[in-house]
Amino acid sequence: MLLAIGDLLEELLLQMKGAPVRGQDTSVRSARVRGGSAANVAAIDAEMGGTPRLVCQVGEDALGHVLADDIRSRGVQADVRHAGATGVIVTTVALGVRSRLVDRGASRGPALLEDVDLTGVSQLYVAASAFTEDPLASAIEGLLASITDLRVPVVVGGPSAADLELLGVDAFAELMRALHPDAVVLNRAEHASVGCQPRQAIAGAAVTIVTAGPRPTLVLDGSGRVESVPVSPIDKIRDRTGTGDGFLAGFLASRRTGADAVSACHAGHRVAARVLQNVGPTVAR
Repeated sequence: MLLAIGDLLEELLLQMKGAPVRGQDTSVRSARVRGGSAANVAAIDAEMGGTPRLVCQVGEDALGHVLADDIRSRGVQADVRHAGATGVIVTTVALGVRSRLVDRGASRGPALLEDVDLTGVSQLYVAASAFTEDPLASAIEGLLASITDLRVPVVVGGPSAADLELLGVDAFAELMRALHPDAVVLNRAEHASVGCQPRQAIAGAAVTIVTAGPRPTLVLDGSGRVESVPVSPIDKIRDRTGTGDGFLAGFLASRRTGADAVSACHAGHRVAARVLQNVGPTVAR
């Protein structure tokens, strides 16, 4: 069983024909979807037939309760604490460029990790953003000691530029050396931002997975071995939101069956392709 820890947020998607003009109204097309890597990975895993658990904190507001009810309706066992205000991500798409404004809100709060039941947990997913701010960061680090004792594989999602501003490149590298994750999954920009050369594995990780959109995904290990995993072309893309989380969900599910990293990447590509054909982070039509 997958255990995911981290964000459950609202994501507001805004598609614009051009850049907004200061002082003037700008017409957009909008959609509201679920946000947060941990929540998205857990929900997609459940949509594919998994039985994941999610531990998170959302606001004590109507939106927080709606998000918690929604993710449970998708088959996720959600251990949700309600406090504060629910976070939001505003994603704008204009002239082919995607930008994000992020307010993580209550998700940085002290989810009750000390009471987490690890019975049946065979894999843990946590995004690097969860290590950026206390009290959540300290709570996760405490849980990881128990995870390590049980020899549960940990997969870490890569840090964004904003995450690294809070955490620091050196602190991230030290965390990976101490954690020894089964895999770290990053895109090319994230991989470069943590100080790695294009084909350099992250020290401490069993494998480093570097995605590059439609270009081949790289599988790197500490011995210097590099394998390239091609991405099949997709005829029609409806929305790119949650594509990376779809890849992670497929990768994680495949690794739980004992698949090697290359096979798991193929599985990740297949799930990501399904996400691209929907609006928002889902494989359900």
